[in-house]
Amino acid sequence: MDYSLATFILQDKEGVEPVLKYTVFRDVYRGVEPLVAGDDNGFAAQLREHLGAYLNIVPTQSGTDYISTRNPVDLMNEVIRSGQVDNFNEGRRLMISSIRDNRAATYNTPANQVLTRFSEYNSDENTPPEDRTWIYRMLDWTYNANMGKVFRAMLFVATPPAQNSSSTPELASASWSGRYAKENFGAIGFNMPEYSATSLEGHTRGKVELLQEFVSLQRDTLMLTGTSGITVDGTEPDCVKAVFQYNTSRVKVFISKDKPSNYPDNCGNQTDGAQVLEYDMVTIDTRQ
Repeated sequence: MDYSLATFILQDKEGVEPVLKYTVFRDVYRGVEPLVAGDDNGFAAQLREHLGAYLNIVPTQSGTDYISTRNPVDLMNEVIRSGQVDNFNEGRRLMISSIRDNRAATYNTPANQVLTRFSEYNSDENTPPEDRTWIYRMLDWTYNANMGKVFRAMLFVATPPAQNSSSTPELASASWSGRYAKENFGAIGFNMPEYSATSLEGHTRGKVELLQEFVSLQRDTLMLTGTSGITVDGTEPDCVKAVFQYNTSRVKVFISKDKPSNYPDNCGNQTDGAQVLEYDMVTIDTRQ
């Protein structure tokens, strides 16, 4: 399936419904800001710069938010939300009919031996050729009748450049998955997931994983692994975990260095009490 889009850039425009509020990392990007300047020991600026490399973010003048982003996860989510592709709309309608009939169903592009390809026909002149076409290996909707939940997943793999250069995009691959309550799932517009998981694999900066909880806890857990160039508590870790608790407006940061993922001391396995940084963050009203 081939689709042409004028641009892959997402930005809010006057007179049109905002789109940036639906982007995956916006709560984290804004929420890392300390309530009291300096309480984060410079962590917010470092994290934003790190994420910006994967998501092609253009920050606001203050640096606490962004005015645009260009990345395959948010683009696919926006194309689905806005109903621009009939085949994707059919996938959502299949979920609605399955919910109504209480029967399991799946819409899956690999099962139909189909790839989804978006082409940007109004690219910036500095955009390398391999970044003007985005290929999604998988798009899947599944309704689990026993659970009463809808699941959606997507997988993107970047086209390898003919030759690596400074303009080569950092993002090598990305995946997103989410779970929806059947009562709140609609065939049009934005569907709020109960939980979602996003994974970004970089060429040089390691991996970014974001687990989001939109029910009960209202919490995001961000993991950076195989990373470098970020300094926390006077050290440069290769593993950073930041937990954003929105209902209490607190950020906790855990770090480790050279600790395998199955070790208790690995940052991903550390729990309350082991954080090296904790501070009050600005309030994110939509997640209270």
